Amino acid sequence: MTVMRGGSERPRITILTARPEIVESLARWLQQVGYPLTQLYFESVADIQAHIPYSDVVLVHTERSKSDLWPVVEVLHHLHEHRLPVVISLTSCGALGDLDINKGIDDFVCAPYDPHEIDLRIKFALWRRHGVQLDDVIVWGDLMINLGNYEVSIRGESIDLTLKEYELLKYLAMHRSRVFTRDDLLTAVWGYNYFGGPRTVDVHVRRLRMKIERHGVKIITTVRGVGYKFGE
Repeated sequence: MTVMRGGSERPRITILTARPEIVESLARWLQQVGYPLTQLYFESVADIQAHIPYSDVVLVHTERSKSDLWPVVEVLHHLHEHRLPVVISLTSCGALGDLDINKGIDDFVCAPYDPHEIDLRIKFALWRRHGVQLDDVIVWGDLMINLGNYEVSIRGESIDLTLKEYELLKYLAMHRSRVFTRDDLLTAVWGYNYFGGPRTVDVHVRRLRMKIERHGVKIITTVRGVGYKFGE
């Protein structure tokens, strides 16, 4: 998976648990392999409502029964109704009962928790949810660029871009470490045979900023005397 979030190459994960010691080794492994991770201790649904950040994947650790899980799932759906995170239940096999992964849960994993298995299940659940190969998603903070269907969204809200605006954004996002001149971008996005001038790039950058940065996501920085780069 090559999903980029800021300087990271993994989707954001939150682990919800009432027993942090049970998932400590799993959390440590996920961080070591590069997942941006938040671990949230909760005793009640109110704790989740007050503190949970938006994540691409939520791992919910419960030890008793599905009755502990449904209130959590309902809160997640309420908080993120426009872009639901992938929800994976971490539980004991004896507590599975009649869990239905079609009712708000994307998958479940039985204890003991194998980090490699969970890693694979995260990737598969994201693929199943978004319907694209995982190499086809670029994430920067709350901005998601879906290369498989030409869709750009912020916190699940679709952003309406023209084809050239999308192509410009995609090109910059795929080369985050580079600063491009306007001529570089004209050649890469519009092609060698395009007769317009550097002003075309400025116009499209301004439009992208108007459409995206008003949502609080800064995507393009002007490098004085040179051109533009992706991010801050």
